[in-house]
Amino acid sequence: MKKRISLIVIGFILLSFVFGGDIKNSQEKQWEDNKFKNLELFIDALKIVKENYVEPVENKKLIYGALKGMLMSLDPYSSFLEPELKKELMIETKGEFEGVGMEITLKDGIITVVSPIEDTPAWKAGIKEGDKIIEIDGKSTKGMTTMEAAQMLRGKKGTKVTISVLREGVSNLMKFTLERDVIKIKSVKSKIYGNVGYIRLTGFQENTAEDLKKVLIDFNEKNIKGLILDLRNNPGGLLNVAIEVSEMFLPPNKLIVYTKGRDKKDTAKFYSRKNPIWQKPIVLIVNGGSASASEILFGALKDNYSKFISVGTKTFGKGSVQNVIPMSDGSAIKLTIAKYYTPNGICIEGDGITPDIDVKLEGEKPIIPTSDDDLQFKRALEEIKKMI
Repeated sequence: MKKRISLIVIGFILLSFVFGGDIKNSQEKQWEDNKFKNLELFIDALKIVKENYVEPVENKKLIYGALKGMLMSLDPYSSFLEPELKKELMIETKGEFEGVGMEITLKDGIITVVSPIEDTPAWKAGIKEGDKIIEIDGKSTKGMTTMEAAQMLRGKKGTKVTISVLREGVSNLMKFTLERDVIKIKSVKSKIYGNVGYIRLTGFQENTAEDLKKVLIDFNEKNIKGLILDLRNNPGGLLNVAIEVSEMFLPPNKLIVYTKGRDKKDTAKFYSRKNPIWQKPIVLIVNGGSASASEILFGALKDNYSKFISVGTKTFGKGSVQNVIPMSDGSAIKLTIAKYYTPNGICIEGDGITPDIDVKLEGEKPIIPTSDDDLQFKRALEEIKKMI
């Protein structure tokens, strides 16, 4: 009996994660009516596995497995993070780590490359946005979370990892052996072409806004007339940084982005609060690797900035908000709590944003930004010269 009671307590805790602690009365009543039926189903399954599986199984392994499956069933971005995987998540915003250099997500149940990070082993090897990673070191990625896959891809500098990739338009699996390196992400890179300034944002890390501010002030002091802002293969990053970056281009009290969730507390509007640093013409370059915070900036400029045009290909379409909820044992739940909307009310999630001028790149090799082969940059340069 004691064993059964303890299992009921475990089941109750599990289901409390699903339904949340702050539920409307009608939802609470419905949950109350069905909770014992649902608890019994879970407890029966747990008991069957404990008593009949071919080998003894630890309770913790079963509970962790149940939590992983529960979160994965919701959407590509919700997941259960064991203590080590929680640490992996914290690494992503710091701008330096050891690995192969690519942003991944779960798309249609498959680990998929959002974008390779420029000048990293993945980028140099020719990994592309949209590549589906089928195996990592011979192990199938089926059923893996993005954090589990990221943990396998990361490792000490000089060690190697082999991935098998399915690419659209290629019939056979493509194998890449990548040598891990220290991935240092310099999120702001700039150049000047006559009276045109060029800025490439590769991510939205902790220092991005401050670095961008310095470049924009320098461009103004040099009387630069127009700006090309390159967000290609920028997988995003921190929401607050996306807001700060957007504020550098928008006058006060302009809506940058808003979120809508099931709970009112997860619904919020974010407005610009400062005077802009840059008010001259902008041409934005995006592609299928531009995601999340990149799409927030794209939407804010598209809907608010009058001297603006965009070039490239449709963005990735990652427009949901995740909250990381720590658990008592050092693990965490990463849970989708809301979706992003552009100022004009377009939901980014799943659809992405289409640029004004569609320009595709040619060839299989990675295109070096601003090189002679970079057709998107060339078109952006043509357009900004027309605007100034």
